[in-house]
Amino acid sequence: MIIDMHTHIVPKDFPFLTDRPSGDAFPSMAPKDEGRSTIMISGEEYRTVRDVCWDAPKRAAEMTGQGTDKQVLSPLPELLMYHLDPKDGADLARHLNETIAGMVAEEPECFYGLGSVPMQDVELAVAELGVIKELGLHGVEIRSNIEGRSLGEERFRPFFNEAAALDLAVFPHANRPTFADRLAHIPPIVADAPLGFPIESGLAGASIIWSGLLEELPDLRICISHGGGVLMQLLARSDENWHSREPVRKLLPKAPMEYASMLYYDDITFGTAPLRYLIDHVGAGQVMIGSDWQGTGPKTPSPEEEFDALGLGPEERELIGWRNALRYLGTT
Repeated sequence: MIIDMHTHIVPKDFPFLTDRPSGDAFPSMAPKDEGRSTIMISGEEYRTVRDVCWDAPKRAAEMTGQGTDKQVLSPLPELLMYHLDPKDGADLARHLNETIAGMVAEEPECFYGLGSVPMQDVELAVAELGVIKELGLHGVEIRSNIEGRSLGEERFRPFFNEAAALDLAVFPHANRPTFADRLAHIPPIVADAPLGFPIESGLAGASIIWSGLLEELPDLRICISHGGGVLMQLLARSDENWHSREPVRKLLPKAPMEYASMLYYDDITFGTAPLRYLIDHVGAGQVMIGSDWQGTGPKTPSPEEEFDALGLGPEERELIGWRNALRYLGTT
């Protein structure tokens, strides 16, 4: 069995109000042609998507035709809009959560769900976690930074405390890199996903580890997107410093790489060598299949091709293929 834990949805439409404080920054959908609509943000076209982003039966049929047995649905990251007015952010999160819950209900044998919360207002975010639990979703997707704020900051502890209390998984997804000024000489399309996302994932993981969050909440299940980005490379040096420098060692009771092995990761590393490096450092028990699927083609390489290239045995294939995902979701 293959469970793809990193896939995204987009609602068919969004709740329209003429007097929203956020104005047209609140997203809308513009039908384009049969089976496709365009996401509109601030009056501009963001992305055109296919109806498999919201049509559960159609998505299930296409997914199984590509060799995937189950998907974990989460919002398209750009829809985690923490820059919106908090009330608008709460409305958007609720709409996303109800959309995902509805898709899961339509095809319960095919889908699990991760919801959304308005992280621009931690109290509202904590409240929405309760709704996510009531809807039967298994966790929540958040951005790798909250409008430039790192996830390990004390202001976000109530959110993580509540997620742990409700036994909900957390999926920080790289989005909106916070260091664009350092890359201003590079075209934005390169500075965003190709360079920015792996750095964002690494910084998110490092903040979670060095802030002591995992020491405080050891049972909290967190998956860092895109194979953790540069996190493993950052922690290789961090680990050496923790062992060789007493002032660094005093900051955490355990070595950074031990905490890294408490996190989960998808396998979206864009190469066998970095994926092998990740598995060698955190173990096959912490890595899951991911595709970033949102109506695009099948995962390449396929999980079987990836397993063969890595030289994985039967137990490791089961762990990465589906067992780790069920454990991450809290279903086992």
